[in-house]
Amino acid sequence: MKFLYYSIFLFLISSSVIAQEINLDAALSDVKREVEKNNYDKALLLLEPLQTKFPENEDIKIYKGRIYSWKKEYASAIKILSPMADRTNPNPDALLAIINVYFWSEQFETCIAYCDKYLAIDSNSSDVLLIKIKSLEKLNRDKEALELVEKLPITDNSTQAITGLRTLIGQKAKNAIAASYLNISTSDPGQSPLHYGYIEYSHKFSKSALVGRANIGYANNDTQMMFEADYYQTFKKRDYLYVNAGFSTGETIFPVAKVGAEYYFKPGKRFDYALGARFMHFETDDVTLLTGQIAYKTGSYALAYRPYYDTSNELLSHVLSIQHTNDDKESLIRLELQYGNVPYLYLYNNATEPLKAYRVGLQYQHRFGNSFFVRPVFLYEYEEYLPNEYRNRFNVQVIVTKRF
Repeated sequence: MKFLYYSIFLFLISSSVIAQEINLDAALSDVKREVEKNNYDKALLLLEPLQTKFPENEDIKIYKGRIYSWKKEYASAIKILSPMADRTNPNPDALLAIINVYFWSEQFETCIAYCDKYLAIDSNSSDVLLIKIKSLEKLNRDKEALELVEKLPITDNSTQAITGLRTLIGQKAKNAIAASYLNISTSDPGQSPLHYGYIEYSHKFSKSALVGRANIGYANNDTQMMFEADYYQTFKKRDYLYVNAGFSTGETIFPVAKVGAEYYFKPGKRFDYALGARFMHFETDDVTLLTGQIAYKTGSYALAYRPYYDTSNELLSHVLSIQHTNDDKESLIRLELQYGNVPYLYLYNNATEPLKAYRVGLQYQHRFGNSFFVRPVFLYEYEEYLPNEYRNRFNVQVIVTKRF
């Protein structure tokens, strides 16, 4: 008889425990549904009776802390999670939750300390390693961040997040050097090729950048040089000003002196505009170019139109381009369609005549490693070199840049 009594008693207790677990799971499902709807306050209200009924259940406490972190009430989240994360034998889920809290609240030093505490338990956690790497980058401890990236498994080392992080660190480089060579050839009829090249050095400041460039040109058995400088100044709302000035050692290949300025402004997320002018002084003539741009961006693509108006010769040129950019890899591919008299790279001189020219160009940029770039450029022209007489013109250029 006693056996039957105890059996019934144990059965009732087991049923009660199972019922509690079922009620807990069902209640937590209701809470999660409210969280998915961003109804955080309602979710917290639903958690209160559960926490009262199961005061020692750490999963409920951790979930409550997470909800406060999603509400961006970080102090409340830390107050709930700290006792479970700071004890001698920490709860791993509480550690994960508090790591996110400190990262989202931009308390990166503390975030790194908790990452180290979690990695002592699970040294191969890719999620925690990534948060630590991002925190190091935010603190400008870039060398440590990159060293930690190398410790990631190969499968995680090449993810989009890591690729983007490498790019972000690389873009912090203040200096860059670049070299370029351009060959211009013609056919039907042909003439001796023209050769151009430059070497430049650029340095970034907090809100500006300065570029110095030495150009060399060889044409018609003559060699001339031009020295110029570019200056960029950024303003609020991503607007910036570009200024250029230069002088040369000759009078034919390059202008004797040149100056230009252009202001770029971005009133919205998709459209941006620019207005500018360029002035070139030759020994016997002056040339003024008015220009501007309107560009539309959608995702990784940008469509842009830029006109050039030569006020002296009353010539209007047009450039239409479409460009695809991969920001994480810092690569791009660009197609250009041009019509008018403004030559490729604006190697303008005072011998310009009101003749037609049709152009199609393609350029591509590829990054090797973290800071080495190669950009090949090809532009084909069908140009009117005499009235109603046309020939082929080929512009081939390669630009190599090292960032440091």
